[in-house]
Amino acid sequence: MAAKIQTAVAQNNAPNQRKAGNSLNVLINSFLDKEGLRRRFDELLGQRTPQFMSALVSLLNAESKLAEAFHHNPMSVIQSALKAAAYDLPIDPALGYAYIVPFNNKKDGVSTPTATFILGYKGMQQLALRTGAYETINVVDIREGELKSYNRLTEEIDLEFIEDEDVRESTQIIGYVGYFKLINGTKKTIYMSKKQIDAHERKHRKGKFMSKGWRDDYEAMCAKTVMRRLIGKWGLMSIDYQQADKRTIAAAEAIATGNFDDEDGPIISDFISDDDADLPDNHETGTDADIATGESELPDFLQ
Repeated sequence: MAAKIQTAVAQNNAPNQRKAGNSLNVLINSFLDKEGLRRRFDELLGQRTPQFMSALVSLLNAESKLAEAFHHNPMSVIQSALKAAAYDLPIDPALGYAYIVPFNNKKDGVSTPTATFILGYKGMQQLALRTGAYETINVVDIREGELKSYNRLTEEIDLEFIEDEDVRESTQIIGYVGYFKLINGTKKTIYMSKKQIDAHERKHRKGKFMSKGWRDDYEAMCAKTVMRRLIGKWGLMSIDYQQADKRTIAAAEAIATGNFDDEDGPIISDFISDDDADLPDNHETGTDADIATGESELPDFLQ
């Protein structure tokens, strides 16, 4: 199997991209059949399985570093794809819902190209909206002069947005605010200054330097950080589309107020954590970026 994978990767780098894509498609299908994984994709996606697998082949053809990860650790790519399928999220990086990202898995001084699944900013929103519990959910940047006051304890925030868009665009960003309101009226607001976000980025970066995602789209990554903290700590998410029932709303209110019975527990899925490492954020560009360097021990969300 390893020899076949190596052959497919070589073909993928050849001038005839169509032939390489076809070969890679055949290889993936062969791998799924041999490992008994096709049935799992069919269970998760049904009739959409061929379309999803076609998107995976296109992604591998477009990003040589990801193809290299498939060459060295094909199961990591397939497992990442299975997680995206389980969440019912597209893996096209241009859409911003979910990403299969290559990184170097270091163990005993040896780096092995590996892939991991990353939930995107829009994917977080999508899983939250599927609960049917939200009336409003959003993250916006705050410009200099717009923040009048913010009470850290009560989370009361007084904002006065600059109405002239041209003036606002030319005004420096000082922070980001995240907000949601549930259909039962429960609200949650968090504010993070640029200084706090920068400290978060430095704390969770892998290596000495800012990752490519942060360098290429700093503002989007700031918004993603606030959304992650807002939903990951206080919100609800669901894989399935549903209407909010009494139990969901009760759990949502319990999460927002901190008053819930541990025996029953709130309905919240551990999709993301507040301590997610940002090592693979080179996916934000949707380009064939350099493989990010990370440790072998990743947070639960990245496994």
